[in-house]
Amino acid sequence: MKTFYSLLLVLCATITLNAQQPKPILHRRVVRCHNCMPRIARPTPTPAPPSDFFVGEARVNVTKDETVVRLAMAQHGSVLIELPASDGPRYIIPGDPEMATVDQKALERNKRAIIVRPGSQFLPPARNARTHSPAATVTAQMRSGLVVTFLFYPVEDLAQNVHRCVLSYNRDEVVARRRAAGLPVNLDTESRGEMAEQSAAPISIAVDGPVEDKKENGQAKASATPLLIVETKPVSSSELAAKSVESVSRTKSAKEIKASAPTEVVAATQQALDQAKKKPKQFKHWTKPSHGLSLAMLKPQISKDYTVAVVAVRNNSTSALKLTPDGPDLFLEMVDGQDKTLNIQSVKRLYLELSDPGVELSPGTATYYAVAFIPPALGAHQRIRVSIAQTSAVDEPASIVLSKTER
Repeated sequence: MKTFYSLLLVLCATITLNAQQPKPILHRRVVRCHNCMPRIARPTPTPAPPSDFFVGEARVNVTKDETVVRLAMAQHGSVLIELPASDGPRYIIPGDPEMATVDQKALERNKRAIIVRPGSQFLPPARNARTHSPAATVTAQMRSGLVVTFLFYPVEDLAQNVHRCVLSYNRDEVVARRRAAGLPVNLDTESRGEMAEQSAAPISIAVDGPVEDKKENGQAKASATPLLIVETKPVSSSELAAKSVESVSRTKSAKEIKASAPTEVVAATQQALDQAKKKPKQFKHWTKPSHGLSLAMLKPQISKDYTVAVVAVRNNSTSALKLTPDGPDLFLEMVDGQDKTLNIQSVKRLYLELSDPGVELSPGTATYYAVAFIPPALGAHQRIRVSIAQTSAVDEPASIVLSKTER
């Protein structure tokens, strides 16, 4: 019996000692693959926007009369287009209203900005689409006459939406370029009826009527909205005939204005032209041809109150060219150190005399202009330029510098 109790005591002691000892920790062997690339969680990259249109914010420096601005617009976004303080929209021609609309109420409050919103059908392209195409268009003609067309590209990401587009240009330069090309300028001074007949779009928004309409309507105009829809009508043959008669009357009135010039100015201009026609070899330094036209000039005759300049125009092409009837035009240019034009202003003519009233040049022939004007005071970076264009390239006239400040 004593032996049994002794064995039981030894067994209990052994169990107690085993329970107090800590359990061994098993270490797993880490097997590394030296040829395997580590897996790194990379975020899905946002597709880069195409470079053929603006995203985010756009700043456009307008340097020509017909400018196309390409902007990105999202379905739930809008685009604010800011214009220079010296100019504003005269006519806005929207496209399909289901694609894009112009906020007329906002335009009524602020006539120096245009807000464009997407329409219900302005949807972004498929994600796997390789190319982007414009889905909406809005054309605006400013009071200066500048025409800007906005093309809107649908995008899916709202962050790519052009929230603000700023147009920068000099109104005087725009007016000078359009006047040199024979295009209408300062549209806010013209009658609404004439502009409606000239518009090529079936429906347009006239932003605030001209001064004449305000005088006629009086207080009723103040209570009405300044945004009007103008519908154009086809011009009949009788209207075209009336317009031709009107153009003839304008030509006669221009001759009457010339006849009202001082007798001294008229005599000096005619004398300078006669001398140039008798000695055509005096014109030696010709400009490079521009659309077939080359110019040369004689030294201006400077009097006390006016200056007379004689310019020769030669047709270097192989076909007959017709010159614009309202030329030549005089401009006062401001340039920088690299002779880059910074500003353009028109110089008024006192009297104009031309050798050939038909202003049509046969190949190899030349015609002569004698123009009298009051020379403005020139700065260190200013010069006077004369330009003459032909009817097939009125936007790119030939020009020559008459006088400039010697540095």
